[in-house]
Amino acid sequence: EETEQVPVQESSAAPLLTFAENSKLMWPVSGDVILNYSMDKTTYFPTLDQYRYNPALIIGGQEGEPIYASAEGLITGIEQSAQTGTMVTMDLGNGYSASYGELKDLSVAEGQYVNTGDLIGYLSQPTKYYSVEGVNLYFEMEKDGNPVNPMDFMEQ
Repeated sequence: EETEQVPVQESSAAPLLTFAENSKLMWPVSGDVILNYSMDKTTYFPTLDQYRYNPALIIGGQEGEPIYASAEGLITGIEQSAQTGTMVTMDLGNGYSASYGELKDLSVAEGQYVNTGDLIGYLSQPTKYYSVEGVNLYFEMEKDGNPVNPMDFMEQ
């Protein structure tokens, strides 16, 4: 039986993004979680010496370590902030987004589609907000603009 060869469709349109509540994320960095997501109660930030809500995971890593996309998505924003340094935000589909902060030497641009495991950039020196915690990836997820716990989606 011959299998029909289907030609690959070349398209400039990004694939449909289908992230959902049962989707899994690839770990984006090698280290351990330094500060857990915490929006139901405040958590202690050593550098700031204060308790705050934490809408993200703060994950340790090595300066210059490559950071890879945890899921496929469309790069919707690249911002600079005092707190999270250079931050890349991706639309994952279905109202989900993921943001990667504390980066340098980005290899992506706004409007670019990336696959799971594609290089986004490299870990930079921590901003002054995280000097005690050390080099880290600021990893935040939202659903319809509200923070959600990335650990709920991480592959164990």
